[in-house]
Amino acid sequence: MPTLRTEEAVLCLLCGRPGETLFRGLHDRLYSVEGEFGFARCSSCGLVWESPRPTIDEIPKCYPDDYEPHEGQALGEAPIRPAAGVRDVMRGLILSEIFGYTRFKRDEWWASMGGRVLGQVPALKNRARYGRDELCPPFVEGGTLLDIGCGAGGYLSAMKALGWTVLGIDPSPQAARIARENYEVPVKVGTLETSGLSDRSIAVVTMVHAIEHVPDPLAHLRECHRVLQDGGRLVLTTPNMAGLMSRLFKEDWMALEPPRHLWLFTPNTLQACVERAGFRVERVLTRPFLSHVNYEKSLRIRRQGHARGNLQPCDAGPIARGLHQLERGLLPFWRWAGNELMLSAVKQ
Repeated sequence: MPTLRTEEAVLCLLCGRPGETLFRGLHDRLYSVEGEFGFARCSSCGLVWESPRPTIDEIPKCYPDDYEPHEGQALGEAPIRPAAGVRDVMRGLILSEIFGYTRFKRDEWWASMGGRVLGQVPALKNRARYGRDELCPPFVEGGTLLDIGCGAGGYLSAMKALGWTVLGIDPSPQAARIARENYEVPVKVGTLETSGLSDRSIAVVTMVHAIEHVPDPLAHLRECHRVLQDGGRLVLTTPNMAGLMSRLFKEDWMALEPPRHLWLFTPNTLQACVERAGFRVERVLTRPFLSHVNYEKSLRIRRQGHARGNLQPCDAGPIARGLHQLERGLLPFWRWAGNELMLSAVKQ
């Protein structure tokens, strides 16, 4: 594979100030895209961006045919089941009475009160949303949920089962075909900018580990704002540059993922971008979602320079699981410890 053409990105997207070199001389550690890349950081706001980075016309070459979005691959696996056992009845009551999911509405006299009471217990409320947090948003009857960078469509399939009208956008024709054939969900091939979606046509926009791949996140977020209905919701997840894993592994952190990750965010810089695009941020949190897998990949990068193939000379699994448990244990005391950053906002 020929070496990519690259360019230096000098100025901060938020501040307009020159960035300072953070890392240099990095290579693709997850696939085999040729080239040498680096990252810069704004000394004022802390935004991190790739520099040198692929030129715009070279970006498609960064994604081999077997590319998978590593961080979001488990989103579609949690089953959506009809209310059967006690646990499912409780889940249905909370989804109905707290989040408005009419599919779970019950006619019994006690259902409304029971759902509201159960929804006051944070642990039950979180579990009711299948571990997806803000990615299981309040339901909008007849509303369309748009997932940008939807991949093979597992998440959209789960949301469709909950009652949403769903739509995906993904640059990969192969992923779009799998989504249509395996999950019967509609997917537009391309980007939001080329999708032709009308103003105020979407109730919820989700981006699961996609914003870091976008050449201009501010312009893209403004486009999300355009297609959302008034009061519509935006939900983003992305690697957390301020988390435990980033601090431990530095240039060996797998979520740097040169050359595909063009931007890396802290809670403050992600919120600043979203607010600059016209949204009101409602919630920002971090999670240890899939962090045991990412710890192991980061350990592999540190030991052997990449995370391809089997880890040698020994298995890093036990260490990775220990670090995952440490991250989970830190979250009640350090809210930004999580490897994944999640933000929910509404259109003003």
